[in-house]
Amino acid sequence: MTNEQMKALKGGGFDLEKTIERFSGNVDMYERFLKKFPNDESFAQIAPAFAANNREAALNAAHTLKGVSANLGMTALYEACSNTVALIRADKFEDARASCAEIDRTYHDVCEIINSFGRLGQ
Repeated sequence: MTNEQMKALKGGGFDLEKTIERFSGNVDMYERFLKKFPNDESFAQIAPAFAANNREAALNAAHTLKGVSANLGMTALYEACSNTVALIRADKFEDARASCAEIDRTYHDVCEIINSFGRLGQ
């Protein structure tokens, strides 16, 4: 991972220090997992679950994305997912549905940073 990529991640709100520590200092392994993130299916499952008014599926998808984003140091996405999960658990399903706009925005921001790696010389 280049300095430019690390700078982009930090600028995007990634917690690199703690995350790379969680990967035992192995930056290459972290980068491999990070590049796989846009293919994770949990984000794609959230909107259909809400559209179907399926509380359990929405909770599972948002909770899974919350865990993945936490493990990869994606602070803003983790916080957005945490909010949605908390709202679902508090039986505030309509508020949770509305909170998905923040998940959508932060997810796309994260993917844009990750997808920029190829444009940054990687």
